[in-house]
Amino acid sequence: MNDEGLGPGFDTLTLIRPTPRKLACLWMEQAGLPTLLLPTVWEQLTRTRRKNASVNTAYWRRLRSHNDAPFRWIELNDDHQEAVEDVLAHFTEPCFPKLAADQVPDDPDANIVAEALVLGTDVLVTQDINSINHDEINFVIEKRLGRNTGFVITLDRALSQAFPGGDCANHLLTLALAAIAPTGQAEWTVEDAHQGLGKILDALVGANVGDTAARLGIRWDQCRDLDQVLLDAQTMAHNSRALEFERLRAKWQRQAAPQRSKSTAARPHAR
Repeated sequence: MNDEGLGPGFDTLTLIRPTPRKLACLWMEQAGLPTLLLPTVWEQLTRTRRKNASVNTAYWRRLRSHNDAPFRWIELNDDHQEAVEDVLAHFTEPCFPKLAADQVPDDPDANIVAEALVLGTDVLVTQDINSINHDEINFVIEKRLGRNTGFVITLDRALSQAFPGGDCANHLLTLALAAIAPTGQAEWTVEDAHQGLGKILDALVGANVGDTAARLGIRWDQCRDLDQVLLDAQTMAHNSRALEFERLRAKWQRQAAPQRSKSTAARPHAR
């Protein structure tokens, strides 16, 4: 049961891609919650067999050494692990259409869903709409495990529910703009902000978060006080610990870039 005030859980795709991660972390931060890193998500984020894994893995591991990092790690105890195995046994083959039934217990996506259930998160937010059948999983959870329907939800749908309209929709626009806002006293024109927002929208569409991208574009066009929204976004960016760690990530990546270049140059070329 969730007796620790956990918010939503997030799948690996949401947290590995910069734009969805920034939106998710800012959303949690504004709600007064750390961003939860489920055990299997953490394992995938720090897995070494990925493109650019050396830099990304080092970032996540260095991040964990910071006591004020905007994330929360939870380890599974024996009771948790037993409960996860029980949940996995309830999943049917249609829950994960790309898998055979005997593959489900070892599948990372299935384990992420089971861990979120066992730990008692509000919902599990996922971008993976091809290998996870949300409707089927929610049906199994509701009928067999006694949880409310809609436990597994897309990031698009989660953001729509969290920021449905009116002032909430303006707040979502502020969150998106904060992700790209300059900090300090740097001047930020409406034109520069609009250009930056366009890149955010393109990234969201590429990450299967197209409804949110459309909503943000419409809200920008209908916003009656863009100057205030930009000011609020800059203030949020300046005060945000989540974005402070994103800037730290960028710094580490810049520092690692010359080392990667030297390492590549030192390798013998194939003839």
